[in-house]
Amino acid sequence: MTPQALDTGMIMCALLMGALVPRSTTCAVAAVTEVLDRKRAWRFGGFALASLSAMVFLWPIAWFTGLPIHFAPSITPSFLIFLGGLFFGVGAALNGACVFGTLTKIVSGDTSYLFVLPGLWLGALLLGLTGLSVQPHMMPSLTFSAPALGLVALWGFALGLLILIGWLFAQKNKGNKAWSMVAIGVVGGLLYTIHPAWNYSVAIHNFAQAILSAPQHMADGLLPWLVGAACLGGVTSTVAAGTFKLKPPSLRGSVGALMGGCFMAFGLVMIPGGNDGLILFLLPSLIGSGALAYVAMNAGILGTLLLGRAMRVR
Repeated sequence: MTPQALDTGMIMCALLMGALVPRSTTCAVAAVTEVLDRKRAWRFGGFALASLSAMVFLWPIAWFTGLPIHFAPSITPSFLIFLGGLFFGVGAALNGACVFGTLTKIVSGDTSYLFVLPGLWLGALLLGLTGLSVQPHMMPSLTFSAPALGLVALWGFALGLLILIGWLFAQKNKGNKAWSMVAIGVVGGLLYTIHPAWNYSVAIHNFAQAILSAPQHMADGLLPWLVGAACLGGVTSTVAAGTFKLKPPSLRGSVGALMGGCFMAFGLVMIPGGNDGLILFLLPSLIGSGALAYVAMNAGILGTLLLGRAMRVR
């Protein structure tokens, strides 16, 4: 496959990803809220479907094709990983949506969430100005180049679990949501493993860092096209579904989005990709630190939501 054909394929994947996100259950804040308010975890089940789908789809591609699949690097477990997940979770809760959820809100016409973008930029800029070294230690990724017996057995277990969760969704008449999350896992996982830094949060972070350091941070000419394609796909999807409604920014929503973006920017440095990177990249790559960061992120969301509710009661 030529580089040009691969780039075109990636842009088409980003376009499809943008169209799928508003039609699915991809927001981490909404998932925690569902558990708190309704004592249900269907959104977390959807995340499991996406992560398992990425794993089931990508491993055989790495084994049997010549596509340039790059799994996530191994990350040494540390307090930074936990702290990064916690920061990201607090930021997502302040914002009212995670990276995926924010994209859904923006392409649905809620302009308050546009303030997440300068928040991400400001947070990355502030972190760069401090000179703190908060990036975790990374090592080469696990090898998936050959279908070893243990990996094949694990792949089979993941396939069985994927089918079971999908069946549970179908039993509750949630089959369409399940298929959407499976599609997100396949398309998003492919995007991450071929172009690990593809989403808008990474683009903004890189732009902020380029101001402070050498311009090679913005040498990725494909990244703006991928971000633009995802946004175009999202707007097209919401307009077609009749859910697009332009809303003027509110003061409360805009301030929350700005603050949330700053916190999420700190977390993005410590956990590559944010919540979507965890689900679609680190966990399907069997990175144990990704699981630690995911737990910390949800703890940050839960703690912030509970604190906010307690303050409102007073």
